[in-house]
Amino acid sequence: MARSLEPPPYYAASRYTSSRPSSSSAVGSCVVAALFLLLAAGGAATALFILFRPRAPAIAVTAVQLPSFSLVNGTATFTFQQLASVRNPNRAPLAHYDSSLRVGYAGGEVGSMYIPAGQIEGGRTQYMATSFTVPAFPFSSASAAQPDTITVAASGPSPALAALARQQALSPPLIEVDSLLRMKGKVTVLGVLTHHVEAAKLCRIGVSPADGRVLGFRC
Repeated sequence: MARSLEPPPYYAASRYTSSRPSSSSAVGSCVVAALFLLLAAGGAATALFILFRPRAPAIAVTAVQLPSFSLVNGTATFTFQQLASVRNPNRAPLAHYDSSLRVGYAGGEVGSMYIPAGQIEGGRTQYMATSFTVPAFPFSSASAAQPDTITVAASGPSPALAALARQQALSPPLIEVDSLLRMKGKVTVLGVLTHHVEAAKLCRIGVSPADGRVLGFRC
């Protein structure tokens, strides 16, 4: 009587034993994938920061005027007007608020004005004309800027130098006032991240005490 053939023992063992991957290889794959994701996220964040890096607005003062001016008994008062341009160098809009223009004399503030809040689109320039009346403040001729002294030779000045010296002696001293335009705002990057930016422009203005003409300014 013939007997049925049975498979060899090693064949049966290999048939019922499932091949399972080692746990160490799975952990290594997860670590590599996590490192790759971290590097990709870091590179994307760096590129976005360089492309959308928030920058402060650029301020340029283009004109300063004093339409009305009065100097009586050592007390000065005037109307201060200033025209400035504010450029938004960011791609996102700039929402400015809590901005102001301040005028100072002899180290102290004599007048100020708050600038209404607004918005400047990305890459655009907005012109701001401000005008306000500076209250009366004491004017000291000792603190005013004096004209430069002319040195002449011992033999005597020439007619041209003598005329210039007489003109400077007759001209009154200058009134020097300072203006400080400060802009504050925020820029929202990609509609998620909000960054606060701030810029300021300080100018020194020379004013004639005779009629209030602006003789020059530098910022």
